[in-house]
Parts: sequence; C-alpha cells; structure tokens
Amino acid sequence: MSVRKIRNTWWVDFRFNRDRCRKRSPENSHKGAMEYEALIRQKLSRGESLEPAPQPTPIPTFVAFSTEWLEIYVRTNNKPSVQESEARILRIHLVPFFGRMRLDNINHIDIERYKAEKLADGLKTKTINNHLGILAKCLNTAIEWKHDINSIRIKRLRTPTPPFKFLTPEDSARLLAAWNFPIWQAMAQVALHTGLRLGELFGLRWQDIDLGNRQLTVRQSIVNGIVGVPKNYRERTIPLTGNVMAALNALPRRGELVFTQTDGTALTRGMAQNAIKHACSRAGIQQIGWHVFRHTFASHLGAGGTPITSIQALLGHSSIVMTMRYTHTSPSALRDAVHILETNPTQPSPIFWATGGQHLPFFTARGKQTEVQ
Repeated sequence: MSVRKIRNTWWVDFRFNRDRCRKRSPENSHKGAMEYEALIRQKLSRGESLEPAPQPTPIPTFVAFSTEWLEIYVRTNNKPSVQESEARILRIHLVPFFGRMRLDNINHIDIERYKAEKLADGLKTKTINNHLGILAKCLNTAIEWKHDINSIRIKRLRTPTPPFKFLTPEDSARLLAAWNFPIWQAMAQVALHTGLRLGELFGLRWQDIDLGNRQLTVRQSIVNGIVGVPKNYRERTIPLTGNVMAALNALPRRGELVFTQTDGTALTRGMAQNAIKHACSRAGIQQIGWHVFRHTFASHLGAGGTPITSIQALLGHSSIVMTMRYTHTSPSALRDAVHILETNPTQPSPIFWATGGQHLPFFTARGKQTEVQ
C-alpha cells in the first residue's frame, strides 16, 4: 500500500484480494493521504467495507412531495377531470394546512385538527372524507416510494347515508312536459331511459348512437370542459326505448356532439342545473339534480324485476354494491313483496304444505317443545 500524487491529487494505491485499488484521499495533502491510508488498513483488517455508508434520503415536506406525487402519480394514473379535482383540493385545502410539515411529522392529532377545522368552515363530511382519501393515497405512495415514514390509518368521518331521490312515473311525465327548449327535453328523456351521467350526456356523440340497432355506446365523458373516458374506464352499450329514439330523431345535428348549444358548442353544468331548476318549478315537483334521472332509471328497473347484474352493466358500475345503493324500490312494491307472506287463516300454513302435511316439532324461545300446525 502506498500514497502518491497524480496531477495535483493525492491517492492511496493498494492491492486487495489480488485486485488493484485506488482511492482518492478526502484531504488533498500528503498528510491527509497518509492518514487515509491508515484508515483503509484498519477497515480491511476488520473486514469492513471501504464504500461510504449510504446516507438516508431526506424526508420531504408535504408540499414538496405532493407536488411530485401530483406530477408523477396522479397525472399518469387518473383521468383529466380527476387530476384537476385532486390538484384543486391539494392547492386550496391540504397544502395550506399540511404543506410545511415533513411527511414523518404528520400524525393523528394533525389529521384530527384538519377535520375539526374543515367542519368549522362548514364543509360537508363527505367532502372532508374526499380530502382525507387524497391525503391517505399521497402518504401511502410516499411509503411505496421508500420514504422512511410510518403508515397512518386515517379515520374517516361518519357520514349518514344520503337520501336517494327518484321520480315516480307521474312526476317523470310532468317533468318531461315542463322543459322550455327541445334540447333539454330530449336530454332529460335520454337521461331518464338510459341512466347516463351528466358528463356522459355532454360527451355523447352521434357516432356513438346506432339508430338501426336501437342502441348507444358510452365512450366518453365531458367534465368541467375536459373530455375523458367514462367513469371506471368502462364503455357500455345501452338499448334505446321508443321514446328515446323519437327524441333523438327530432334533434338537429349541429356537430359531433348530440346535445349542444345552438352554435354547436358544448353545454355546461351551470346551464344544465339552471334548466332543470326551472323545469322542476314549472312541473310543480321538488327540486332535483340531473343525477336523480340516473336514480330513477335504476330504481324503476329494480322495481320491475330486472336482475341486479343487468342493472349494474347498464349503469357501468365496477361493484355491484354501488348498484344496490341505486336500486330503491317503491313503497307499494315493498308492500306487495311482504303480502306474499300472508296466508288465508282458514287454510294450513305454507310450512304445512312444504313438509308434505306433517307436523314438525318446534322449540319455543324457552325451550318448550310444541308442534308446527
């Protein structure tokens, strides 16, 4: 082992396991190289590695990591409308609260304070839970990307099940007759008999409609003016009723989109909300939003006995659990269902017939044996 100066730089030359090695001295002087040589001898004698120990990756702040996460993860894995929504929530809500904190310093108390602050600001529990979902995904991604932070189980706020409104056939007819403009009336008819979301109605193109085969295919959605794929990335085909066929055939074609303004440009959510507000007033029914047409479509199918899997396919749900939330049966249908259990008191019970006329032993709650009559 020796030290030498090469082009104004001091090095330590040595052989180890028959391999020649050369290490630059950290201190560029003869004395520094000699001390480094002594250090190398000591490490080799103890069997230690000569490579410097890896330095831990510094933990970023939330604002730094969320910016990186938004650009790398969200922009790659989400639809444009979701990207815009999550960027807005980060900018307006999460970053102002958590931004200066290092990821490893965010704890349960901070999250509870965030929930309390947003509740005090008047935000709905569902909205706050949406924020927490973004926060949780951001922190979990940091762990996946090997940042040395602990996993935090974020507790969502308890949210009451929202009431699901749907129209009766009578209210549906009154509302359809109450629109001022044919474009809105046709759009309401299509929504009522196809279950399309508002963004899917905005994005419906003439090329997506097969009038010959009486069906349409949902291929795109327009949300906040951004064209994207349908929710859950699922195309679906929906048969068309005669009323929908008539409504579509009566529409003028002003461009690629089916439902447009008179100049062929796309409709907006504000226009749609204003139109349905005035239609409800003229029809004399409770104010509703466009999503109630989707509820009504699913509820009427369910009340009519349509299999739940068929309703799921028509709505484009990824989970049948979501479909079941939309299929609400009318009170009269519930009464009819329970009425099946009623029997004529002068006749033997259904259990008597189901057992071939035999009386079966039955134990009461106190364990006393009797017979089923």
